[in-house]
Amino acid sequence: MLSLVPTPIGNLEDISKRALKALENAEIIFCEDTRVTKKLLNLLKIPTNKEFISMHSHNEDKVLSKLNPESLKSKNVVYVSDAGMPGISDPGSKLVKFCQKHNIPYTVIPGANAALTAYVASGFKGDFCFHAFLPHKGNERSEKLKEILNSGKIAILYESPHRIEKLINELKKLAPDREVFLAKELTKMHETFIKAKAKDINLLNTKGEWVVVINKAPKKETLELSYENIFKLPLPLKEKSKLLAKISDKSAKEIYQELLKEQ
Repeated sequence: MLSLVPTPIGNLEDISKRALKALENAEIIFCEDTRVTKKLLNLLKIPTNKEFISMHSHNEDKVLSKLNPESLKSKNVVYVSDAGMPGISDPGSKLVKFCQKHNIPYTVIPGANAALTAYVASGFKGDFCFHAFLPHKGNERSEKLKEILNSGKIAILYESPHRIEKLINELKKLAPDREVFLAKELTKMHETFIKAKAKDINLLNTKGEWVVVINKAPKKETLELSYENIFKLPLPLKEKSKLLAKISDKSAKEIYQELLKEQ
């Protein structure tokens, strides 16, 4: 059986009892980076006398093509990414599809996830969409960011320390008044939250891994096209009379006289 196991995104105490048990009992561990996973197991005081198989975004197709489905059925198998929930901006989904295709039992253990942690910390409320990392540059990046800003949903992005300042400058240009929440180094010693309009954000230190939560655009107030509302508009009397005549059974001349009396 395969267990997809989330690992801490910073604070080691975020590991769950189920995750610990799965790692302890694992005979085979597929991992994004064997060095990172072995270091984690050592910190958790879990023996590393297991079979470790490197499986990351660059080799997962090759690994799966050589994998014997029976080995996943007969042994305790675990997959972990370097940090957080497998399959969320990390490898894992192809392994799940492999299990589905070959009728291999599998389970997903809930746990740490940077995107959801940042969303809750933001205080924003409403439908949201996770976009992982933006394209690094060019029209593809700018078009994707415009699409996100116009989606009508809260957006959650990951950004590297090398490009976070670039993203903030792009937001200042495209949506200066949009509320943005930044979370840096989540669950770690130097965890930092910043919440402000895009135009007011100035980063003094860009080091660390960032999660960016962009609030959806506020609803534009629309004035209902009613006789009463138009009557109150600060327009020239003749223009207002013509507008009111279009939605009433009175002539513009009659309405103009009424407006004169109201002055």
